[in-house]
Amino acid sequence: MNASGLEFWGAVIAMAVITYLTRALPFMLSERSRLLRHLSREGSALSALGPSLLAGIAAAVIVPDLLGAADEAAHIAPYVGGLVVTGVAARLVSNTGVAVLLGMGGYGILLALAA
Repeated sequence: MNASGLEFWGAVIAMAVITYLTRALPFMLSERSRLLRHLSREGSALSALGPSLLAGIAAAVIVPDLLGAADEAAHIAPYVGGLVVTGVAARLVSNTGVAVLLGMGGYGILLALAA
């Protein structure tokens, strides 16, 4: 991944803004807000909006790297390994935060080994 590219930093900033809004919006809206009631309603179609946006942004950053490294398994291994570690950890620990941290650690280790 090219961490100096404009696309990378644009994606990082977009993810930061989206993450901030998903965390701060409930505190910025009053309890009588129609939007807050609609967003927090059980089974709302918008309940998956935050995770979907983050997954879409992450895919926009990761997919070009994977397409560029399709010929070399050593460059794809950290991505696949990170996904596998995240999936296994999610099943074992039942804590999304810990699973993501372990997946990031697995990705980092495999990335260092591939270099």
